Amino acid sequence: MHVHRRHARGFRQALVFSFLCAASASADEAQPKAATPTASSGTEVHWGYTDALGPEHWGDLPGATTCANGHAETPIALETKAAVPDTHVAPVFQYKPSQVHMRNNGHTVEFAYDAGSSVRVNDHEYSLAQFHFHTPSEHTEDGKRFPLELHLVHKDANGAVLVVGLFVKEGAPNRALDAAFAHLPHEPGDHVDLERGVINAAVLLPKDQTYFQYQGSLTTPPCTEGVQWYVMTKPIEMSDTQIAAFQRLPYLNPNSRSLQPLNGRTVYLHTASR
Repeated sequence: MHVHRRHARGFRQALVFSFLCAASASADEAQPKAATPTASSGTEVHWGYTDALGPEHWGDLPGATTCANGHAETPIALETKAAVPDTHVAPVFQYKPSQVHMRNNGHTVEFAYDAGSSVRVNDHEYSLAQFHFHTPSEHTEDGKRFPLELHLVHKDANGAVLVVGLFVKEGAPNRALDAAFAHLPHEPGDHVDLERGVINAAVLLPKDQTYFQYQGSLTTPPCTEGVQWYVMTKPIEMSDTQIAAFQRLPYLNPNSRSLQPLNGRTVYLHTASR
């Protein structure tokens, strides 16, 4: 397998959490363009997960007041007993294989996904744009936090965002991620392309597709609301070696936002047998 690495010169520790506003549209969750802070001034937006750059300060960023003042923010504590049984039609996953294109953006490792894969909700199509990881998990399930959480980020033709969340627990090696996790881009700004490497997001989904569903937000600045969330209740497995490979990347442990208030929102629970 041929591995092509691209290293960003000069993009190292001093700029780990510094990204031009124009680049923030490709941050961890794919935000609608209208919500992206203006880049006309060339001002840099600095944010991270610790100290003065951490989530408690995100609301001070230009165009990101929703991070502090929003009423439908993500992540939340998911509780099975408190969820409302869901009778809506389940999403239909139409995933195809993609080549492996990874980028370390200083906040996570983003896997850009080739065009042609999507999820359909009531005949409305959302294209799979990318997936990425957070450690530890951003959501909790019945009080439990997992070592990793995977987010599959989709957008429709108008820029509306739908995210499918998968909890990751320690267990058997995840063969679908073997090659990628053996070559994760190490430093912010690094790219890795596995030119003969292929990944199929369909294989990442758990067999039991029971899920929580609710209306939330991006979990990164500008914390835009109106995001549809589907979080699978059954975790997928990765080996301790695979999990550690991500957790050892510089500046990415932790890379999770704290739990946000529910503020009266309804969380639905859709069982796979329904």
